[in-house]
Amino acid sequence: MSTTATPRIVIVGGGPAGRAALTALPGAVLIARPDATAWHAEPGRLWVEGGGRVWAEPFDALLVCADEPLLLAALGCAVRDGRVVADAEGRTGVPGVSAAGCVAGATTPETAERQAIAAARALAAGSTGPEPLVTPPAESAAPLRLDPVALAALLEQPAGSERDRTALAQHAILGAVVPARPVSLAALADLVATMPEAVPPQADAGVLA
Repeated sequence: MSTTATPRIVIVGGGPAGRAALTALPGAVLIARPDATAWHAEPGRLWVEGGGRVWAEPFDALLVCADEPLLLAALGCAVRDGRVVADAEGRTGVPGVSAAGCVAGATTPETAERQAIAAARALAAGSTGPEPLVTPPAESAAPLRLDPVALAALLEQPAGSERDRTALAQHAILGAVVPARPVSLAALADLVATMPEAVPPQADAGVLA
């Protein structure tokens, strides 16, 4: 008799929306501050920083309840005016990726909770929506590409609508490799142990002279 694996659902955010979603999805994995921070996302994998280390958290479905539009943009979700484009059940244009709370336009904790419960129930039912959502047209004015130092300085700024608009414009230029949140040097240093050993430099012994 064959068995079907239970989808791995990850919730980002520990506010009213995140807590409501976890209640509706008791088997989900919760990524929330201060224990952990999601700083980048790619299909099927969420990069997380916490406890002085960085790890990849796999997921089959993702529900973003934190105000992190850059995480959703990194996955290819449409974002308009700093808010992700989603339907009434939190479904974005990317199958298996949903949003609720402030990032989806909620202005009160009660609205955020209702959105999260609706999105959680849709994910639990395996619903991805009948058709992908339409991505809004890109802005006509072409933004200038920031150099790496300027981009790093931008990501160090406190979260806000102006920072998000500028970062999303860079995302449109650079693609989905732009990190959604800077990572501490301590966390990056934890990865040194897994790096390959450096290759010693070649020395000219006069053979080619």
